[in-house]
Order: sequence, then C-alpha cells, then structure tokens
Amino acid sequence: MTATVSVVIPAYNSRELLAANLPALLEATRGRTGVEAIIVDDGSMDGTSEFLASRFPEVRLIALASNQGAARARNAGVAAATGDLLYFLDSDARVRAGFLDPVLEGFSDPSVFAVGSREVSPETGGKLIVPIPFFRFGLFGHRYVTRDVAGRSFPVPFVPTSHAAFSREKLLALGGFDHLFRPLYWEDVDLCYRAWRRRWRVIIEPASVVEHALQGTTRRIYSRVAIQTIYWKNRFLFIWKNIRDGALVAEHLACLPLLLAGLPLVKGRAVLRGFAGALGQLGEALGKRRADAGGPAVTDREILRTFATRA
Repeated sequence: MTATVSVVIPAYNSRELLAANLPALLEATRGRTGVEAIIVDDGSMDGTSEFLASRFPEVRLIALASNQGAARARNAGVAAATGDLLYFLDSDARVRAGFLDPVLEGFSDPSVFAVGSREVSPETGGKLIVPIPFFRFGLFGHRYVTRDVAGRSFPVPFVPTSHAAFSREKLLALGGFDHLFRPLYWEDVDLCYRAWRRRWRVIIEPASVVEHALQGTTRRIYSRVAIQTIYWKNRFLFIWKNIRDGALVAEHLACLPLLLAGLPLVKGRAVLRGFAGALGQLGEALGKRRADAGGPAVTDREILRTFATRA
C-alpha cells in the first residue's frame, strides 16, 4: 500500500528515553518518502524540547505549554500530522528494522481502522499476548491469552497506542482520543471499541515488531497506587460511556454495591478511590454517551461474542 505516514510520539520528561529509542525509528525509516516523525512534548521539565531541537533537528517538534495527558498530547500530534496513516509510538518503545511495511499492508483492506505491532518486552518475551474482552459480574474488562507468533494478522478488540497505526480519516471521524480518560489508560480501548461499533476492523500484525518496556514512562511519573487508581477510574468511565445493552447496564448497576464492597479486599483501596474519581466525571461521561448515541451498527453483545469465540 502506498500511503504517507506520520509517526507521533507523545513525550513527558522523556529526554533519556528518546535519546535511547528515537535513533532506531529514524534508522528504520531513513530514505523513505512520505514518512515524518512528530514528537509532542507534553509540558516536559527536563529539557526535552531543547534536547530534540539540537540532537534531532529532522524531527517535527510540538511543545505544549503544560502537561495535558496522553489523549490530548496524541490529539495535538494528529492535528499537526500530514500522513494518511498515524503510527503512535511511546517514548519507551523501540522499533525494529522492517516494522513499518507489514503495518502498511494491513491497510490494503479499506475496513481496517488500526493495525498494531507485536510487542516484545522483558515481561512477555517473544510470546504474542492477545486481549479477550469479557463482561462479568457487571464489569467490562480483558483477560489475556497467548497466541502463536507465526501466521498472518488477525482481529483483536483493541491495540495499545504505544505501538500501533490508525487510519487518520477514520480516527478523525470518531473525534480522536477522548479526553474523558485522563490522564491515561483506557483511551485506546475506548477508541477501538467505537471503531468496532462502526464495523471498522482492528488487527494485530505479528511481522511488525517493537520492543517496549511496559509502563517504562508511566512508572517514572506516577506511584503504583496512583496508577491503580487511574486505571479503575477510567474502567468505570468506560462502562458508563460505552455499554448500551440494557441487560448489561442492569447487571452493572445491580452488582455495583457488591463490587465496591468486595473488590477493595482483593485489589486494594485504589478501587474505591478510582470509583470516587469516576463519579466526579459522571456528568461528562453521560454527556459523551448521549453525543455518541445514534444506533451503532454493532452491539455490545456482538463485539463480546466475536472475541469470546477466539479465546
């Protein structure tokens, strides 16, 4: 497929990570026409912008005045991008040679919304870890299964924006990443879920490989408790914004008191702090829910059944 590509990297206090990982991207795309690299400095205080301007002048730099969070930083990159496709990459991810061509091939199917690269990390090794969505005891979530690395691309419920490409046209049609899920987590799940509702496909391409230090950036910014609190806040918000099946909504509401009583005993008090934070954004979530209404082509149960059969 012949397409222009904008590689968008949000960065916050990531000078050292960019120094280590950006050269691999520039080498992998060197000599290719129609490929640009954009780094969105999300209000860094470690001299990231000055470092990039002096060390990597070939990279387009967008400097935000203050820290805006992952969704807003990526949307700023989208607004500046000129490519037909947007490949989002985290500052703690390092591409391997040849990562781009298999991704581009995935977009030869016009129904494809996003194509994710295969992640290699100390936690996963060389295994291909695939999310399988579920709705159980009133909660939407994912469990993970291992798949054979060999073979062709295949559908997944979502791809992480740490190393995945998106159709710019389709992403803009969805309104980009939702700032509801601030400062991070679940914005990629939300985006891909909305794409599946429109029958746009999300796939993973095992032939495209990216090395990624899981939460390499996040752990430098947030404490473990803060990470868990943000995760639970946005998990509740995802349900309140996106789940429309009447029986599933009723199950969530019926189970909620039991979840709030029992989950903290297993998962810690971050569940309660996350729920409190989600309640503070309830009006915003319901507003987004109403704005997204209009008879989606694919129901919640269809999406869940699609991937449950692949487990």
